[in-house]
Amino acid sequence: MTNFHRPKILIVHSTLHIGGAEEVTATLCRHIDAARFDVAVCCLKENGMVGEKIAAEGTEVFTIPHSGRFKADYFTSLRLREAVRKRQIRLLHSHDVHALSDTTICRLTTSDTRTAHTFHYGGYPSREKTARTIESLCWRFVDQPVAVSSIQRDKISDFYRIPKGRLAVIRNGVDRQASGAEPLSIRQYREQGKTIIGCINTLIEQKGMFHLLETAALLKRQGLNDHVFLVAGEGHLRAALEERRHALGVEEDVIFLGWIQDAPRVMMNHIDIFFQPSLWEAMSMVLLEAMAAGRAIVATRAGEAPLVVQNDTSALLVDIGDVSAMASAITKLLVNSDLRALLGSAAAARYEAEFTAQAMANNYMALYDDLLTRRTRNRFVFGHKTA
Repeated sequence: MTNFHRPKILIVHSTLHIGGAEEVTATLCRHIDAARFDVAVCCLKENGMVGEKIAAEGTEVFTIPHSGRFKADYFTSLRLREAVRKRQIRLLHSHDVHALSDTTICRLTTSDTRTAHTFHYGGYPSREKTARTIESLCWRFVDQPVAVSSIQRDKISDFYRIPKGRLAVIRNGVDRQASGAEPLSIRQYREQGKTIIGCINTLIEQKGMFHLLETAALLKRQGLNDHVFLVAGEGHLRAALEERRHALGVEEDVIFLGWIQDAPRVMMNHIDIFFQPSLWEAMSMVLLEAMAAGRAIVATRAGEAPLVVQNDTSALLVDIGDVSAMASAITKLLVNSDLRALLGSAAAARYEAEFTAQAMANNYMALYDDLLTRRTRNRFVFGHKTA
């Protein structure tokens, strides 16, 4: 029987191109109970590959139309407010700074709309000026700000002087991916007897890819050559990374595969070691996907990683930027397939216990219920709660 009294939730993004926050929304839409909530997703600028996936899986996705008056559109908040009014939206859930700005304006200019905002950035205290300004102004008016990890919560709290009690923590979760056929990009190296070290991320500063190249060079100098690093992803550092790869003489050891659609689904079940040399993270989705696939993991202690996996039990963790430790950890796994299996099994068990997509969705649904049943909206002005 259809429930015609389901509260309407609108999840808001600037765009829905590939990214961790966008994948959180796709996963959330897949697992929210449709009998309890009527969920739609809004793009303030443009749709993208993740948005198309969300729509194909059955959740409505719409884009705020451009005003047409200027190249830059400064009035998306007004048209978002009109959409909120027409659609009788009860709760707005934002996931980036543009969405935070516009949903805050909607909240302050409508009578009963609740708001939640999830912080996804993991590099505090470093923050780009515009994003810092928007977040520092708007968090006060959000009914429930959310961090994706306890470590990130503490950093946000210190950076913006937010009382820790104001920030909920809802950790990310992912679906376990079905294993497809081994792709040619992996099979050709498997047939050469290579151990496959996989890395899946965008080629940007955050991901520590120059350290991956230095790790590969150190392993080569130590005489280890029965492995290959396969890197799936694109980004603005591609040319600089290829130049550095050539200078280090590891062109046959590190292969940049470029963009691969649904790379975790395509690759994760077919690699031997997952390597994440990140400089910072909030709570990495691809790390969770490696756990779900039961991969042996080498990762830096970036963001929530030390609380997601346990060093020497469900992963090998190293300090950020410590190339020697990275090479040592990978060497342990290259020479010991039993250790790879043991770590992978422990990682999969930990994923199943704490980091499934449904667990994340259940926590957000509980948050939605709480916000929608509060008798009055919270009003925060300059950090002080008022009646």
